[in-house]
Amino acid sequence: MSQLDSPRLHFAGYFQADVSTVNNDVRYYDVQAFRPEYQQLSLSGGGGAWNPEGTGVFRLVNCEVTGAVLDGGLLFTQGEDPVIGMSIQNADGRAPGKIVDLDPQQQMVSTIWGMGVRLTNGLHPALFAGDYAPAAFTNLWMRQQTGVLMDQKMAACYGSVLSNVRWDGHADSRVLAALARAGSSGQLSIQLNVYGYGRDPSIPRYTLGHVTGTIGPHRAGEPQQFAIGRQLAPQGTANPMVPSGGVYYFTCKVDPARKRVTADFGNCLPIVDANRGLQDIGALVLGVLRRNPTEQLASIAMSEVVVLGPVAYRQTGWYRQTAGIQDFPYAAIDGAAALIDDHALVLVRPNAAGEFDVLVQETLGGLYVRADDCVVRLDPGKSAGVALYASRYGHPLPGAAVVTSVNTGFMGGTGAGNQPLHPPVKTPQIGTPADAITYPASLTTDATGVATLAIAAGPSGPGNPRGYIDGQLYGIGYQLGDPAAQTPTNQWDFISVLAFSPTDVPAQPTWCGQIEPIFQQYGNLYPIMSKHLVDLGNYDSVVEHRRILRLAFSLPRADPNHMPVTRDLSDAKRDMILDWLDGPPGGGPPVKGTPVARAAVAPAAAAPTGPSVALEPLQTGGKTAVILEHQARQAEKGRKP
Repeated sequence: MSQLDSPRLHFAGYFQADVSTVNNDVRYYDVQAFRPEYQQLSLSGGGGAWNPEGTGVFRLVNCEVTGAVLDGGLLFTQGEDPVIGMSIQNADGRAPGKIVDLDPQQQMVSTIWGMGVRLTNGLHPALFAGDYAPAAFTNLWMRQQTGVLMDQKMAACYGSVLSNVRWDGHADSRVLAALARAGSSGQLSIQLNVYGYGRDPSIPRYTLGHVTGTIGPHRAGEPQQFAIGRQLAPQGTANPMVPSGGVYYFTCKVDPARKRVTADFGNCLPIVDANRGLQDIGALVLGVLRRNPTEQLASIAMSEVVVLGPVAYRQTGWYRQTAGIQDFPYAAIDGAAALIDDHALVLVRPNAAGEFDVLVQETLGGLYVRADDCVVRLDPGKSAGVALYASRYGHPLPGAAVVTSVNTGFMGGTGAGNQPLHPPVKTPQIGTPADAITYPASLTTDATGVATLAIAAGPSGPGNPRGYIDGQLYGIGYQLGDPAAQTPTNQWDFISVLAFSPTDVPAQPTWCGQIEPIFQQYGNLYPIMSKHLVDLGNYDSVVEHRRILRLAFSLPRADPNHMPVTRDLSDAKRDMILDWLDGPPGGGPPVKGTPVARAAVAPAAAAPTGPSVALEPLQTGGKTAVILEHQARQAEKGRKP
């Protein structure tokens, strides 16, 4: 069960992502080369940030339930069910969530931490409330068709669960009563589609974007970050961020008992601009093929497709009311039931030649594998397991071979477009040393179609290969070993690993030498803290606020008030900080120690500076900069003999 099942409710509104941006450029982590102007507002690159005092807050704003599905029926008015019009809000009486990049050199797995979600009708503070399990976005693409080329054109989706769900009545709502019964595991699934984000400080929507979402049931044993179903991939293109057919990846789920296919178009259809609706790209039809192809199709005869129905995206209010999820009943469609279980689904559009253009097609052989978590943080000597779910036409695939490989995706670079800095700072190379983490080259799924990928860091971790920034980044790709699974791999289906550097912790840590370098770096990168609460580079200021600092550093990583907000501190360093904040065993303030001349930091293992990327205003330091910098590096590699 998932957000593609019934019962489910849909909502729409805004989200706020008040992201910290001084930390977008990895070169700013070099404490010795850091300059005060990097903390200033800058929209032109070459130093500074577009939101230098960002708090990292992620919250839902003015979201209301716009539609619901119960027993396959669509509900859009309060007369049909009182849940329509209720408000989806963040947790009451606690801090909002935070949105965090894994690392300045891996900004493409931005994760929501510590967010609470509740439903209220204004009378009951929370008809239900739950904790959003930390999850990164996926399927980032150039969804917006017009406007300045900046992050407003990018869109993505989040899939996760609400855990520890608490219910307080149903307010006479049949939808909520059914959802409570279906969510008896204590979890609900949640999907967020985020788009139209405002990065221009001159607009009212600055740090705000649009969101549509769906909440549905979740069953124990299912993946938490995606729905096992039928995976449809777009036609290949030279630019993987811009599919040639204009439609991106999406998921369908077949319910053979109720004879219906549910498709999630929430993040795959293009929009006109940040504030207008879906772009009209013609009549779209979901269908099932009469014969399974052995390659990606560009077009197909209409007679080769059993049409399940038109996509209703051109209807007024459809996207807001449904979050892009549509049911396609097929019991009355001749031939559909006989094909649906093991023949490919397609999204097609009629063309002038009397055929269908194939915009998106199910993976070849219906084969698919995906990790249930794409972000791993590893301390030296520690390990983590990531569940990989393999399926064929939406059914679990036992005994499947899964092979792994090095895949760093969009990782690397400066994270900010490679504008020159003065003084110049080298950009660290990622993925080295290669043997600092280990994982099997292949594994086999169990009887339920699941295999657990064990990832381990050596006792010494990666060492300190990046010099001025802790730890090292690694990327792990995975795919089914079945040669029939030749559908182009989704570029977002890989695992990002941050392996922390080892820390030599003294018996009595001191400010000078151990604590100050860590705090000074955070003070540089997060001016909102140093300018308005505590000067992290100043011993006296830190000691004055040590009780609140100790509380923040001791909170669980999933807590919204956890410090550091970036979750990029190793356990050893955090324990050392807590030990120092407690003061010496005999009492008294934390030990300052003797200031020493700051030694030159060993240069990071640096890649060549790489091609410069010309960016327009407001492109600097965001996802667009990362993508353009990556594309420039790839083009540079292609030009070398």
